[in-house]
Amino acid sequence: MRDEIQHLEDGTLGFLPERLNRDPTVLRGLTSDEMWVALAVGASCGLLLGIPLALVTSALAMLPTSMIASMALTLFASSSLLRRAKRARPETWLYRRLQWSLARYGAIGRSGLILHSGAWTVRRTRRHQPHGRLYP
Repeated sequence: MRDEIQHLEDGTLGFLPERLNRDPTVLRGLTSDEMWVALAVGASCGLLLGIPLALVTSALAMLPTSMIASMALTLFASSSLLRRAKRARPETWLYRRLQWSLARYGAIGRSGLILHSGAWTVRRTRRHQPHGRLYP
């Protein structure tokens, strides 16, 4: 089996893998970063839910039980929602959307994005002058 790289006449390569730098899908359409964020959110929600349950039932085992159950539910729900949201969009869409939301509503990272929405004009008009000149 020969693995030769095909060079074109102009010196460029004929084939470059397009998914080389893409994060791989790990679980149900989530990348590893998205999965860890979903697990962290699920664990913190489960901890907040498990503390009152542990106090009411006087069983300390309710803390890890509620954390694991909450992590599983969050992972399942977030994978379904994110898979639907990311469908037919570029790979970096989610991260740019989060960056835009933080810049717009949280005033974090405003320098990297253009946040103006509206009609863009160059403010030039052509006026017809009676003497044949276009501009004064």
